[in-house]
Amino acid sequence: MREIFTDKNFALSKILIGVKIFLIASLFIFFLPFLMLPFFNHPFADDYFYGYQLAARGFIGYQSFIYRNWDGRFAQTFITSLFVNNKFLFSHYYLHSLLLLCLNLISVFFLVTVLDKFVLKENLSFSGRLLFSFTFFALEVSCLPQCATFLFWFSSVITYQLPVILTQTEFAIFIVLFNLKKSFLRNACVVLFPGIVFITIGLNELFIVVQLLIYSVLYFFKWYKKCGWLFITLNVLAFIAATALLISAPGNGVRMSGIDPKGFKIGGLTLAYHSLQALWTIFKTPYIWFTAVVIFLYAKNTKQRWQNNKYIKMLFSKQWLIPVIIFLFLVCSIAVPVIALKGGIIPDRYVNAVVCFIVPLLLINIFIVSVVSPANISLPHPVLKKIFVYALLSIGVLCNNYIVDAYKSIIIAPVYNSILNEREAALKSAATGNKIAVVKDYDKALSEFFHTTYSGSPTTLRQIIQQKPPLLFFEDDLETGYSINVLKNYYGVDTIIVNKN
Repeated sequence: MREIFTDKNFALSKILIGVKIFLIASLFIFFLPFLMLPFFNHPFADDYFYGYQLAARGFIGYQSFIYRNWDGRFAQTFITSLFVNNKFLFSHYYLHSLLLLCLNLISVFFLVTVLDKFVLKENLSFSGRLLFSFTFFALEVSCLPQCATFLFWFSSVITYQLPVILTQTEFAIFIVLFNLKKSFLRNACVVLFPGIVFITIGLNELFIVVQLLIYSVLYFFKWYKKCGWLFITLNVLAFIAATALLISAPGNGVRMSGIDPKGFKIGGLTLAYHSLQALWTIFKTPYIWFTAVVIFLYAKNTKQRWQNNKYIKMLFSKQWLIPVIIFLFLVCSIAVPVIALKGGIIPDRYVNAVVCFIVPLLLINIFIVSVVSPANISLPHPVLKKIFVYALLSIGVLCNNYIVDAYKSIIIAPVYNSILNEREAALKSAATGNKIAVVKDYDKALSEFFHTTYSGSPTTLRQIIQQKPPLLFFEDDLETGYSINVLKNYYGVDTIIVNKN
């Protein structure tokens, strides 16, 4: 009988190793496009706008011009100018995607490590925390409504992904600050926290709402009392200063002056539409459901452990809190740009950042619901639990639209790269010649490329090549007069003739 149990345990251990390898392989498949696609990527109109304005006005003059004539996102303006200075961005356009990918994973890993040490106290290994970080970041990406603007378009990446990274870091720093007694590290956190608040708000208006949410939670649970008067003072000053700089910028009025008011009813419908859109993009993703099952079972099987956990007990006593936070944050975060656009539709790149905060809040709520639920669900064998978790996460990582778009983009990327290289070469040549550039729009260039290079390719490949790469193609810069003027100013040409025939 003992031999039978030993053989069973050995077999389960082998299966566990295999399933864990499968999860790692799934994550490799998921993240591989992140490492390949940046090298086929090209700038868009707003990137070129930064380029010629910075070259014309200088570093300081550029900051002033944007603040007075474009918007008040002072931190975003400063950071973009660092990349664009001396045209560094345009010769290293791949760098920002790879850099932000690494920073995002590092911030998630830092947050996971801090949560494990001070809150969950699971004592996870380095590899376990790393695996959890990759799976969580994959979940966020899977739920995004528009991956292209969150991962690859420089202007949007800095405006929306970078503040998400900083906010994740901010959460981790606060947990460290709350759990450490007087020390150099704690003092460093006291100073670093308001600095991150100031920069984050200066990147995007959404993060005024995010910071208000964080401060509301600190006040509600009275956690601020343990932080000290210096921490509170610095944070209040940072929040007020950043918000005032952002909202009072003359450029906000200039940029919004051409927008026609849509009326209260249209604005209300727009608010409802984008709120539902954010929830739809999350719940239509199978990965979120698989993750929900994993968290539910984890919380249910470790229920006794949380009875004396001071953080978890606070949430248990206020079970209504997380749903209320989700609702208020969703409505307020969507309302800010809807009001700014006078009732107009907001871009999906903004909804990306909203989704990044709704997802972890939903996971926390699932955890709480599981612990307080009277249902008793458990797996009989600890190895079976791990096999089940790894299998569900592996399926979730692979079952999402991002995978389809990413690998379709990899197939089309060489064609996209060739078309944009040819266009940029024509513009550069015109700049040093007669100042008249004759360029083909994307559809025209694609048609020619398709009939010359891929005319003898298999039908399926030809059908894919005729499409635009979903993660790289945002819009053709030759489709609008504004974008064409931006290209003319950046390259220094007098006329751009667009060949569409």
